[in-house]
Formats: sequence, C-alpha cells, structure tokens
Amino acid sequence: MKRFYPIAVLCTALLTGGCAAILGGGSNQALSIEGTPSAARYTIRSSSGIQMSAGNIPTSVILPRKNEYQIDVSLEGYETQTVAVTRGTNGWIWGNLVIGWIVGFIVDFATGAAYKLEPAIVNVALEEGEQTVAVVQFLDHNHELLRTERLTMVPVR
Repeated sequence: MKRFYPIAVLCTALLTGGCAAILGGGSNQALSIEGTPSAARYTIRSSSGIQMSAGNIPTSVILPRKNEYQIDVSLEGYETQTVAVTRGTNGWIWGNLVIGWIVGFIVDFATGAAYKLEPAIVNVALEEGEQTVAVVQFLDHNHELLRTERLTMVPVR
C-alpha cells in the first residue's frame, strides 16, 4: 500500500496537467500598464480584434496567454501610442520532458500555459502632438441642435 501512493500521485500528475500549467503560472497572466500622463486611457484588443479590456492607466489586467494583443493608449492632446504584446515560450514547458511527456505538452499548448506574454509590463509615455479636431454639430430636420461632438481627424494614408 505504501508503494501504491507515490505511483498514484505520479500518474495523477502525468494525466492532469503539464509543467507550465502547474508551475509556470497557468493559462492566464497579469499584465501591468503604466505611463504618463496617468489620466490616459487604454484599450486592449486581441489578435482577432475582440476588445478584451479598457480603462485608465495605471492598471493591471489578467489576460489569456493563448492570444497576442494590441494596446492603444490615448489622451486628448497627445499622440496615441500602440504597443504589441506577443507570445513567447514559457520555459516551464521543458519540464514535460521529465514529467508529463506528450500529455503534458498537449495540456500546456491546449490551455495556453505553454506561452508567456511579452512584455509583462507596458510603460507608455505619451507625447504632446498636434491633432486636428473637428467640431461636429448634429441637427434634426428643423435644424435644431441635437448635440455637438469633438472628433479627432486622422489622415488617410
């Protein structure tokens, strides 16, 4: 019976997870977004274009490791900065060569634990820029003002 317990633990570890999923932080990762000025807004979109998060900096968000992301940081009167967050290889996947083998690799890649997001800390310094702003007035059919909006003009390239 004493011999059965270590073998059962080893088999359970082999069948339920990979090294990166267990030791390397799992399938999600914290990403810090910092910068100046601190009132700036951020938007995170996945590589498929889905908005994952938005808010004000500084902040920390939890993102799935499976995807790559684009972070836009903006503030009126400043030039918008875009940062790419890419997937790197999580070093813990190599532990599957010792424990886990094929099952461990499958679990790590299927859950996204085989990857790490780079950079893990995004620090953006927005630069003041000249922006062309259009003031747009929305009128009803009687030419009565419904609302006014300031829109930033972006050149088409």
